[in-house]
Amino acid sequence: MIVVLAALLVAGGVVAIAWGVASGEKAGRQSLVQLLDLERVDPTQSPQTLVALMERAGALADRAFKGTATSSKLQASLASAGVKLRPGEFGVVSAGAGVLGALVSLLFVPLVISVAILVGLPLAIYFWMIRKGKKRRIALENQLPTVLQLLAGSLDSGASMLHAMEIVAQEGNAPLADEFARVVIETQVGRPMLDSLQAMADRCASQDLDWTVEAIRIQYTSGGSLSETLRTLAEFMRARVEIRAEVRALSAEARLSGKVLTGLPLLVGGFLMLFRPDYVAPLYQTGTGKMMLVAAGFGMLTGTMWMQRIIKKVEV
Repeated sequence: MIVVLAALLVAGGVVAIAWGVASGEKAGRQSLVQLLDLERVDPTQSPQTLVALMERAGALADRAFKGTATSSKLQASLASAGVKLRPGEFGVVSAGAGVLGALVSLLFVPLVISVAILVGLPLAIYFWMIRKGKKRRIALENQLPTVLQLLAGSLDSGASMLHAMEIVAQEGNAPLADEFARVVIETQVGRPMLDSLQAMADRCASQDLDWTVEAIRIQYTSGGSLSETLRTLAEFMRARVEIRAEVRALSAEARLSGKVLTGLPLLVGGFLMLFRPDYVAPLYQTGTGKMMLVAAGFGMLTGTMWMQRIIKKVEV
């Protein structure tokens, strides 16, 4: 109960701080509205208090960790996954999900399981975001050869590079069409096109996009046939996609084995917790059992990371 009480105190502190920040900013906005005689929101409408508090807490966390290496890495991971949240907002949502899940689980499972949910749920959300970014990058790289062919055809027909990217944004599929649409908008509002393309490559964390942007930059600097360069890149990247798919097919058995070995202990443990709680009770009611659970969790984590590293090496 001490851990849960500490979690409640932390959550209450975050809510209190967010409420204070929200109240201060609200007072400032009201003063500005009175000064400028702007239109106010209808006071009869019910505000979404919880959402507003989470937004304030996210803004507060952003200000607290702004400029740090952790915030920069998390921002890059969120952009790569296409998650439209700031690092602070993502942290508040993850921590809130962990606290809420732990409190609800206290009604059904022992305290040690609730503590595991308190820690594990935010980690699961983070790894889900990392996995989503990886899947988005793979989908983007699979679409890139076709998009490069479309760009080359548009350039051959007399269109400018900006107009060719507009065609891709209108006729292409997500996620690459969304990224090119953002490049077009940034270019139209005054940002140099090469800088917008480089920002897209950095945001997507794709080596193929890096090569594409560098090729476009060289062609713009030294001249030459950009459409022919894009066609050559498309053929090269299509070959890379085929090789990557073949390697993933060859490593499918190893990846499936890793998932089974990771999930089987959790599945068996959950089954015994539901149907034979007296059999597994010593694991979380005695000191020796708790030490065994911690050791087992550490061993599972180490083994999972080891298998993932081996599979990653094989796929590369």
